[in-house]
Amino acid sequence: MKFIKILLLFLVLSSCIKQEKVEMQIPIYRFDKELFSIDSNNYEDKVNDWDAILPEFYDYFLRHHIYMKYSSDSARKSNVLMFASHPDVISFQKSIEEKFKNVKYIEEKFNRAFSSYSEFFPDSTIPKKIIFSNSFNSYAVDVFNENLLIGLDFYLGESHPAANIWDYLKVRYDEKFLMADAMEYWITSMFINKNNTSNFQENLIFKGKIMYLIKMILKEQDNIVFRFSEENINWCEMNESNIWNEIISLDIMYNKDYNAYSTFFSDSPFTKGMPKESPGRLGYWVGYKIIESYMNNNRVSLSDLMKNDNSQEILLQSKYKP
Repeated sequence: MKFIKILLLFLVLSSCIKQEKVEMQIPIYRFDKELFSIDSNNYEDKVNDWDAILPEFYDYFLRHHIYMKYSSDSARKSNVLMFASHPDVISFQKSIEEKFKNVKYIEEKFNRAFSSYSEFFPDSTIPKKIIFSNSFNSYAVDVFNENLLIGLDFYLGESHPAANIWDYLKVRYDEKFLMADAMEYWITSMFINKNNTSNFQENLIFKGKIMYLIKMILKEQDNIVFRFSEENINWCEMNESNIWNEIISLDIMYNKDYNAYSTFFSDSPFTKGMPKESPGRLGYWVGYKIIESYMNNNRVSLSDLMKNDNSQEILLQSKYKP
């Protein structure tokens, strides 16, 4: 009997011990600078170098990020040289190089973030490289062959050279949101196939899980985690009960038509069905509040949280009643 008690005590203590912290060393690759150092004389050597460092990435970037079309190597070369010398593209690159001369501090942020991530999920995949690019207003974040791709032009803030950016998006074009954007994309890509997202409620719970993880990993203020303004956060907190009541009255919890509720999860001036003062992507914040309540009311590990794809069970057991 004494042996059993000792064994049980050992098991309890063992379950409370955190995974040993792993120091990350994820290198940053400045593809933005590499691409704009190309010319007709060094083109072949540069392409060979890129193919050796990041196999297949060059073609992926050209076709899927800047939507370049070509049917032969000679056409690709001609188009790339034309792109790299275009005045608008050069303007983007100059702004990037002025703002991001030294990115060592960003590298350190990524290493800390993925060190925390690996503590919670020790068997998870970690990026091989962080690739910085000038995506010329295409995508802020992407994943390619276990590499995390960041378009630095999306984080130029007030120095962004493009003039045709909607006001509600300008808030997002800030370097302080880079880490949250990157972690959301990476975590989503790791867990999207293990969670259901076929209706509003499932999207709400899944986005809430991602926001909860980001909060745990980055340990940042809510406006950084959700990429809202301070005014947006204050509005959400002051109207939490009304927001939830309005969601219930909209009768969309089991709606599978994403277009009917897309502004709850996509960038927009405000969330459709809510007052004009509401931020777009309001579902991120509501989902987080449900998951926060769920974790406070249940003894569940983060790993078990992400494995549980029963959104109805999570919602009921969260006892969320603002």
